[in-house]
Amino acid sequence: MADRAALIIAVETFFEAGPPVPFAAGDCAELHRALPAAGYNPAKCVLVAGTRTTKAGIESHLKRLPKLIDKADSLLVLVVTRGFTHKGRGYLACADTITPDLPETSLAIPDLLAALHKTKCNEVAVLIDADGLTLPGATEPSGLDAAELAKLFEASPNCVGLVSCEPGERSFESAALRHGIWRHHLIEMFTGKSRAGVGKDGALTAAALHEFLADAVPRTLRRTHDGEEQAPQLFGEGNAAAVVADLGKLLGTGGELLDPGRMKRVAFRSEQVGKIKDLTGYRKSSNMPDRANEWARKFVNRAAVADVKADLDNTFDMVREQFGYKRKDLDVSAERDGMGYIRTPDFEYTVTVNINPDDLSEVVWQREVARLSGPDFVKSAGFQAVFGGVFDRLVFEFARPVDVAEFVDQIEDAPPEGVKVGVASDANSAEVVLAGFAGKVTVTPQAVVILGRRGSSTSLLDQFLAFLTKFTGLGEPRALPPAGG
Repeated sequence: MADRAALIIAVETFFEAGPPVPFAAGDCAELHRALPAAGYNPAKCVLVAGTRTTKAGIESHLKRLPKLIDKADSLLVLVVTRGFTHKGRGYLACADTITPDLPETSLAIPDLLAALHKTKCNEVAVLIDADGLTLPGATEPSGLDAAELAKLFEASPNCVGLVSCEPGERSFESAALRHGIWRHHLIEMFTGKSRAGVGKDGALTAAALHEFLADAVPRTLRRTHDGEEQAPQLFGEGNAAAVVADLGKLLGTGGELLDPGRMKRVAFRSEQVGKIKDLTGYRKSSNMPDRANEWARKFVNRAAVADVKADLDNTFDMVREQFGYKRKDLDVSAERDGMGYIRTPDFEYTVTVNINPDDLSEVVWQREVARLSGPDFVKSAGFQAVFGGVFDRLVFEFARPVDVAEFVDQIEDAPPEGVKVGVASDANSAEVVLAGFAGKVTVTPQAVVILGRRGSSTSLLDQFLAFLTKFTGLGEPRALPPAGG
């Protein structure tokens, strides 16, 4: 097991440089406490806070760092403070940074990385949460320089950088969470509250951590700071495979077939046919569509506005009752283009209505629940109460197309017990039959579709689990990396 060390610096208050960084000291102390369970050597985890966060205090710790961590294999560094750019160079403010001489009394980013390189650790992950500092005479806060960060980390042989926001953006905090939002989700990962991106062996890489933060931070921000934006950044992508935590003891090694990486690509869906004349917005004087074109789509969308809203209102009420979400936990939108959605911390529900191209007097209602937090949530009584009777299919979408012909050949060359497979003549889809399995399983280059009877989401999920048990490799993250990977 790797010998992991950490240096955590929390500059919460300043003598004069700027306002405090809310929750900085508490967040850093909480992460510091969590590190031993995440695979870190407690004797090599250093927390610098309070009166030690002067420039001299921070520089002293950086200078002594090689001795403090004594030939550790990997190093995690977190700095929480305020940051600014002066003449193209980024700086991190210290407790005693003074306004008349900001650069000379702050820590330059190149100096920070130079000190970390002296530790000679094989892997160094540098996490920076530096809200902007307003320079004298300026009206807007300055932040770190993205071009400089990109250049420094790309040139580094062993450092990867994760930064809480883009230049020009704020790094927000939440009074309700009593955390900085980016730091809240960072602690979530290091305490095992999320499995997103964690390998089967419990390893969490910098790339997977950033992917989680880039998804989670904006979602939380929508609930707490309406209309604001905060996009976490990754620098030094060539070193992003560095492992930043070993969560095997917290989560249990061996992984889960239905881990969050797969659950994010799972969607429950249903289709239901209805009459255009039954839509609330339909009028007898209206001309009915005579073809499935753009006019027909807009006609149906206008007629269905009230029905989509009613569907969302009903689902909203049930979701609030069953899961106890607060109003601010839910993001609801009824669009005029025949679509509406409800976003929650655990899932996203969408409903759409479109003209039925096979019968122009009908519409097709499509409902979906996706972006699921985990299998336990799907199996919960609340999920069954709200959605148990809605869906008749589960869709697992591949991040990259699968070669169906190769999949079929592998089965036929070494048939698993109780498995039969049929294939289309063009080898573009295959139907898999499992012994004792009532559902229909179809594999296409884009997805696995489990089709069953409407009424039990848990049954569909269990059938998907049975499928994965037989064909685990079809859902492996290394075989199916995130889109764009």
